[in-house]
Amino acid sequence: MHKIWLICKREYVTRVMKKSFLLMTLLSPLLIVVFYGFIFYFSFNKELADEQKTILVNDATGFFDNKLETSENIQFKYQAISLDSSKIALDSKNYYAILSINKQDDHYTYQLLSNEQPSLSTLSAISDKLEKVLKDKHLQSKGIEAGILKELNDISVQITTQKNTETGIEKGNSGATTIIGFIGAFLIYFFIFLYGVQVMKGVIEEKTNRIVEVIISSVKPFQLMLGKITGIAMVGFTQFSIWVILVTSLSGPVAALVMEMANIDPSALAKGGKEISMQGGNLELLSGFSHINIPLILSLFVFYFIGGYLFYGALFAAVGSAVDNETDTQQFMLPITLPLIFSIGIAQTVINAPGSQLAVWLSMIPFSSPIIMMIRLPFGVPTSEIIASMAFMIAGFLATTWFAGRIYRIGILTYGKKPSYQELFKWLFRKN
Repeated sequence: MHKIWLICKREYVTRVMKKSFLLMTLLSPLLIVVFYGFIFYFSFNKELADEQKTILVNDATGFFDNKLETSENIQFKYQAISLDSSKIALDSKNYYAILSINKQDDHYTYQLLSNEQPSLSTLSAISDKLEKVLKDKHLQSKGIEAGILKELNDISVQITTQKNTETGIEKGNSGATTIIGFIGAFLIYFFIFLYGVQVMKGVIEEKTNRIVEVIISSVKPFQLMLGKITGIAMVGFTQFSIWVILVTSLSGPVAALVMEMANIDPSALAKGGKEISMQGGNLELLSGFSHINIPLILSLFVFYFIGGYLFYGALFAAVGSAVDNETDTQQFMLPITLPLIFSIGIAQTVINAPGSQLAVWLSMIPFSSPIIMMIRLPFGVPTSEIIASMAFMIAGFLATTWFAGRIYRIGILTYGKKPSYQELFKWLFRKN
């Protein structure tokens, strides 16, 4: 154990003391907070994200005159003009587009002329307003009064979600749970690849430089592999912990600054309900984060972050020991990374049905559980399933460590030959 600790310490110190590590560890949280601060700022300030567009309505039928509702971002003006006049109006920059309306047989035709290709959101907004006029006219023709139509249009449905958990009924928010689940899964996916590849490259470097031959004279191959994996795991955990502390510290001041610049009342976040929804779904989304069990999710994130890394790190170390250069790793990397890619690829399916049989089983299998369980956790997972998944994760790490150790003890001293899957299988059962 002492030798494993010495190797672990060496791996940790040599990486943590690098200037690149210190620079990225300190700068990354600042960049992340500023980046998302800009996103929220532009999301809350719709006037900055969507400029005011004036649409000139050229209605040859006269049916839509003065009936299209003006919104915050789209204003309608009405005038009968020719095609040449339309071009002049656009060139003068007075109008964003010209909406020409005609009638053929019993159907209206619509044509939008502009100097640029309109966005889908702009087309959708114009279409909705045209459809509303047609629907109102149709309902009026059936004898429904204008006052009733206004009452119908003012009707809105707002659903507040709640979760019946083992500790009682809790308020929920589907948007917040989806975001937290996906971010947690993506971070684990990212860290497993990042630090797993570091393990593999470190093994290949020591092997090609023949440094490992000197080290092996003092320690067993399994001790070397375990020390290297654990040391890099400590590097990853240190970096992640610093990121969490810095991001948490910086998020408050940046959020306050964003709210001040966007003229947002912070008290609205705590009130929820209709007041928040009137200011946009973003505020309701932020309010939903306060109802999520962050300590539980964060603690399990740490477990699956470490467990997933150790599980895959052992496999990456085995691959690094079996080859002489990074080019030869491709044939062995694909089977290892496919479960990770599959897990992140099926994330949307799990989000749509976090309690399905597929999601439950994938959250139990160690190859996919670090990612899938992180997606499911914000939606609420029974304690029994969490315990079972953690037990399988620990068992999976022990199994892959044994598997990788059997390959590592032979591969680390094998040079000049590209092994096949058949040879790797033989190494598993070769006696010392």
